[in-house]
Amino acid sequence: MIRAFLILILAVSTAQATVWGQGVSGELHWKEQLTLEDYTLTLADFSLEEKLMVLVELQEDERPIARRALHAGEWFVINDSLRISALKIVEGADKDEPYAIVRMQLPSAPEISLILSFDKDIYRGGEDIKILLSVENRGAVDAEDLKITVDSSPPIFSRRFNISSLQAGSAWDEQKKTAQTDPIRIDLVAPYLLEAGDLQVRVRAQYTDPDRNSHQSWGGGKAHISGPLRLYKRVEETQELSESYYVIDSLSNYGNRTFSVDLSDSTGKEFHSNDTLQWKIVLEPGQTKTVSYCIKPIEPAMGISLPDAIASFRTGERIYTIHSNRPVIDVTGPLIDAKRSISPKRVKAGEEVMISLELENRGNRKAVLTMAEMVPQGAELISGELNESFMLSPGEKAARKIRLRVMDPDGISIPSSMVRYRDVRGNDYSTRTSALRVTVEEEEVSSPSDPSRNDTGGSGMSKVSDLGDGQADYPSPDRENRDDERLIPGSIDHRVVESGSGLGHRLSILLILIILLLSVALGRYL
Repeated sequence: MIRAFLILILAVSTAQATVWGQGVSGELHWKEQLTLEDYTLTLADFSLEEKLMVLVELQEDERPIARRALHAGEWFVINDSLRISALKIVEGADKDEPYAIVRMQLPSAPEISLILSFDKDIYRGGEDIKILLSVENRGAVDAEDLKITVDSSPPIFSRRFNISSLQAGSAWDEQKKTAQTDPIRIDLVAPYLLEAGDLQVRVRAQYTDPDRNSHQSWGGGKAHISGPLRLYKRVEETQELSESYYVIDSLSNYGNRTFSVDLSDSTGKEFHSNDTLQWKIVLEPGQTKTVSYCIKPIEPAMGISLPDAIASFRTGERIYTIHSNRPVIDVTGPLIDAKRSISPKRVKAGEEVMISLELENRGNRKAVLTMAEMVPQGAELISGELNESFMLSPGEKAARKIRLRVMDPDGISIPSSMVRYRDVRGNDYSTRTSALRVTVEEEEVSSPSDPSRNDTGGSGMSKVSDLGDGQADYPSPDRENRDDERLIPGSIDHRVVESGSGLGHRLSILLILIILLLSVALGRYL
């Protein structure tokens, strides 16, 4: 342990006029620190021989300014601005480190509290404003030569107050003869503004302590000043989906001049209106005018916020705009979503199709549905209900299926159908399903050379008998298996030909005759 620092013991002063504040205290071990504002105190070392001592080092803004050795109960002061005290030094047990309790204190100073209040939060132009300013010295010493300045932004007023001394723990009293403490009162008239804004009031206190050191405090508050126009939008807060409702926009002029106003409004995506929501209004001072229009809900929902109405006017080169409130609306009622489909969409005559109908109540009220389907011309019903009535709760779904047989070779068309429903109050609603179409495919017709439709056994050749005189006739059923029959490539079975259309039949006969004549000619030549 280094002994050299023991000669640095400070002689404790017994006279001190400065009043010190509470400051901060801490239990410091070796090399630990304590901080107060810009000052940092480090416990640099201990001396545990004879009378216990600690060595402390003081820095201001990280710059060393003092190094002192203190016994318990001693203190020192730096420039009348900081006091360092060693309150207690503990040697510690066998395994415990020694520690010291030290305190850092700044001089006590007067502490002026400035509390400003308005008699209400919002004012119209021309209204009286009452301001109360409470001034209190919460410090430990008196505030001397106290000066208070009150002004505003925008700069509509300025006030000054002063008092020679405000004792520690006391408040400014405007009327000392009364039993209660009366704050400073300031009366104003709210200015006429072209647009709403805040009136900022600022308070500044300048004073000194008993040692003539200067101090200052700040305070203030704000009040809202309305613009000259006020726009309010109102409508029924609860609406039924099937009904129409009026929206009323009220426009009032609280200013001191006449305004020409452009007013516009909108319904939002949850409502619709057939009215043109734009107006031109001239308002004199103190005048109120209203406009109204009808809206109808598009679908049920809770907590729908209508858009705000907008009013604007021009003064000089500038346009001023104000907005209304945004009313919140609950829309009640059922809302049926109906989807209809058919499968398959291409069939052959006599085949079946399935119509599927999916229904969902997307509203917030129960609905009783009446469903009416029809069997289109060219089809017949196989299964399923065409007419039905049932209930769907909010969020509930239902599915229905109808089977039809398609008879018309030209296909069938199923027109759009109406699904009607009503709520518990008896309000009627309806929705439509989509139209459907089923196409009928034509039967496949075999070509003359199709071996699968050849009655000769699939060889693709017809049998023709040689009559010996250069003539040939058509094969008959009793001659199909004779050994002297020959197959002629490219010949056509007359039974296949007969299954074609009339024109195809005649062309097939002509082709056969030509083939036979060529065969006879070739036979004679050979």
